[in-house]
Amino acid sequence: MPRILNRDIADGTLPLHQHVTYKLARLNAKMTAQATRILKETADLSLSQWRILSFLEQRQHATMAEFVRFSGFDKGQMSRSVKELVRAGLVTGEIGEVDQRTQELRLTSLGRETFERARPSMRGRQASLLNCLSEAERQSFYSVLDKLERTVDHLEEEV
Repeated sequence: MPRILNRDIADGTLPLHQHVTYKLARLNAKMTAQATRILKETADLSLSQWRILSFLEQRQHATMAEFVRFSGFDKGQMSRSVKELVRAGLVTGEIGEVDQRTQELRLTSLGRETFERARPSMRGRQASLLNCLSEAERQSFYSVLDKLERTVDHLEEEV
């Protein structure tokens, strides 16, 4: 792996294949394609639907706004995915007791069965991704990701 020098960063001569955004986008595309294939084969779910089902499985119930705040994902895409899940009978959406403008989302028994069908493959994939790193590398990896996210947030505040 070629060394990335501070001067290359400062003077803008860093090759595209060494840009953080390029490497993350490339990795994300590969990981998304793989997860999409696994979910389609095991449970006929999209990745967005899987993420919503996973969130609901851990929380029992939640609003879409809570999921969007937690995940940072696009509200429009999540709204479409929730509608598909409701239409498929995997999730119910009930008017919130406290705020009647919100919809409380819950897994149905079919939603739980569908989630459980995909869970072993997705857990195995997650384990493979994490197990290729040592414990120290995992800690460092998450630390680096958190630092990059804080930097992006800081850069957004400056705009």
